[in-house]
Formats: sequence, structure tokens, C-alpha cells
Amino acid sequence: MDVGALLKQTPLFEHLSEDAIDLLAQSTRIQTYRTGQVILREGRVGAAFFILVSGSVEVVKGSSGAEPVVVATLGAGEFFGEIATMQHVPRSASVRARQETTCLVIWRLDFESYIRRFPEVAAKVASAFSARFGDGHDPEDAL
Repeated sequence: MDVGALLKQTPLFEHLSEDAIDLLAQSTRIQTYRTGQVILREGRVGAAFFILVSGSVEVVKGSSGAEPVVVATLGAGEFFGEIATMQHVPRSASVRARQETTCLVIWRLDFESYIRRFPEVAAKVASAFSARFGDGHDPEDAL
């Protein structure tokens, strides 16, 4: 898989130059998760953010309790974990693979370094967050 081409297909990065994409691709990893595997755990501080390449995930609140609730399902091209990663706050939900799922993974330190160089990416993340959750939503409620 060509990481740069996959990044370029993501709305967060589609506007970036080839050089900017190539730079981000150097610190982006491809990870595959099996059906049912937990990708993010509720309550843990964000250390990476994820872009779905294939498969799907479910976002689950209260996964360690008796009555977990699926609050969203995400598919290829969508992303998760970006705000908690940028804000260094605990995840408000768990994310688990609904089927075999492949993600691009960008670790916090790499992403922070990248957005210092390309601040327009941080603005796109904030815009995507607002579109997903509404302007009055607290960033601490992010994955």
C-alpha cells in the first residue's frame, strides 16, 4: 500500500502538496486489526490518531461496564482519535474493529511536529470535529 496515496485520499490531507504528504507518510504506519480487537480504550490519554483504510469500527461508550453502548460506526475514509490525541485528554469511548480493519496510524509526537509545520491541518481537524459533533461540543468528549 502506498501510504502517501492513502493520505492524499483523506479529506484532512487532500489539499496538501506532494512534498507535505511525503513528509507525513514517513511517520505514518499501516496497522491491521482483527474482528473485535480494541483499537482505542476509553479513559486512556490519546497517543495516536487513526484513518480507516478498509473495514469498519464501532465507537463504544461504557465498554468496561455491564451495558456498553455503540454510539457510532465508522468506515473507510473516516478518522478517529484526533482531538484526544492533540489535546492530550483521556478518550471518551473505546473503538473496536467490527471486521478485519486496516488503519493509517499517526502517533501524537509525529502529528504535533507535523501540524507545527502545517498549521492548516490543525484547522482542518478542528473543522472536521465541529462538523462531526457540533460547535457546542466539548473537545474532551472526543475520542
